[in-house]
Amino acid sequence: MTDTTVAQPPVSNFARQLLQFLDRVEYRRVISGEDLEEIGRLRYRSYMTRNVMDAGSVPSIIDDIDLDSHAYVYGVYIDGQLVSTLRVHHITPEHRKGTSYALFPDILDPMLDRGESFVDPTRFAAEPSVLSEYPAIPYMTLRIATMASEFFEADQCLSAVKPEHMAFYRRIFKSVILAEPRSHQGYGILVGLSGAPIKAIRDNVMERFPFFNSQPHERRAMFADPMAGPVPLTILPTAKYVFEAV
Repeated sequence: MTDTTVAQPPVSNFARQLLQFLDRVEYRRVISGEDLEEIGRLRYRSYMTRNVMDAGSVPSIIDDIDLDSHAYVYGVYIDGQLVSTLRVHHITPEHRKGTSYALFPDILDPMLDRGESFVDPTRFAAEPSVLSEYPAIPYMTLRIATMASEFFEADQCLSAVKPEHMAFYRRIFKSVILAEPRSHQGYGILVGLSGAPIKAIRDNVMERFPFFNSQPHERRAMFADPMAGPVPLTILPTAKYVFEAV
């Protein structure tokens, strides 16, 4: 009898280590104003350290998009300590709002007119005092974007980032450049736009980096409509269960 089992590609030691590291990680969706203020202070510390904002800016960076109906703000915790944050926006033809849309409407409008939709992860910030101790933080945080892309069945996951960071998204997410860098008013930095098709995320990213995987119930907990019922206070990653089931 011929063995028709398809061999899974080898998983790197790096990916295995991050799968194990997820045992120390939890996600918390930010709903209350008090928690949002804590996120704002984290953003301030992170952006000041990375020189992406003026020193005279207010120490709590919250904007109207944080409160939008299609915005989802998260805190990422390691061993109970807040270490990073990310805001995910779901941009649709009917709801054209988000950081990337504000910067690149001329690029995204024709695509939205064709019926496409996007997940727009922005406002990534990491606690400067622990970032060097936990180099996995960017991956654990951006895992939220892969879950959102799957949950919302978006056509692409956007990345509006500084030019020097675009190579990271190209290498990890197979992102392709949609627009050359332009000025981000208010921050005094250049920002380019890339996009990763959801098919590339499913076929390449989650296969090479299984820690980006998730089970459906985790995605529902992350992005459930709070008007439909209570939002879980803490959400634990499920990537290792997906990996073990393969």
